[in-house]
Amino acid sequence: MAHSADVSPQPALLGLLMAGPKHGYELYQDFSQALGRVWRLGRSNLYAQLKELAAAGWVTVEEELQPGRPPRQVYHLTETGRRQFLDWLHRPTPHLRHIRLEFLARLYFFELLALPGVEALVDRQRSLLRSRCRSLKAAAGRADNRFDELVLAFRLSQTEAVIEWLDHCSST
Repeated sequence: MAHSADVSPQPALLGLLMAGPKHGYELYQDFSQALGRVWRLGRSNLYAQLKELAAAGWVTVEEELQPGRPPRQVYHLTETGRRQFLDWLHRPTPHLRHIRLEFLARLYFFELLALPGVEALVDRQRSLLRSRCRSLKAAAGRADNRFDELVLAFRLSQTEAVIEWLDHCSST
């Protein structure tokens, strides 16, 4: 079973680096301040994610000397990391349960970075969810017991609520 922990914070970390290089604690503070209302990321997890991003070649790490303190690691976005972030940014969120993390983060980065395309993303997300509604309605028509009917009705109502919220996003 997938959980919200299955959603990687790596694209959001890349997005924070789009504004320029940052050291790890600065990234932690920015992430917590910007996305903390919807996404929790512990410091140890952040550093593990940054290590994976460096291993993938999406960020580079530079040591910055500090007088009287150990050097700190400054993370720089690579061109590959930039492309990975922009690819993620323009994709709709495939799973309804990840809307509150991934999709909201995408909206945040469109605004933060003043990038074009948010309307197209909202339209793609709405289209994906409308297709999901059609599938849920078809499945509900085939349900052979009350429990399955209730589950499908619940999932359908959640999906319709998110579509209504997307309509709100488009109108504001």
